[in-house]
Amino acid sequence: MAYSGRVTGNGAGGNALWRQIRAEKKRSGYVFWTVVLLSLLYLAGALVFGDMGYLKLRTLRDRSHALQAQVASLKQKDAQLRASMKDYRDDKFYQEKLAREDLGLAKKNEYIFIFNSPDR
Repeated sequence: MAYSGRVTGNGAGGNALWRQIRAEKKRSGYVFWTVVLLSLLYLAGALVFGDMGYLKLRTLRDRSHALQAQVASLKQKDAQLRASMKDYRDDKFYQEKLAREDLGLAKKNEYIFIFNSPDR
């Protein structure tokens, strides 16, 4: 008789063997799908909470926007300071005004009157 690749048997021994094979296949299927599910959960957790995850990306993006706003503010302040420096260098009227107001200087034959405020 030739081997057909199938275990056949009469009686309780053959049925028990088939039940054991089915139980092993079922158990190995559970193990396989459990490992797959745990792997997917780990990958999802790493994508969301990991060092290079979504939350870190969002934090870095928010920080980038804040820094860009700060750079824009500093550029605007720089432009104002550059314009003020240009006025200091080039505009004689502006230089004279600052000398009079901030330093208390006067031209020849001018008098400076200083008034005390009531709370002094």
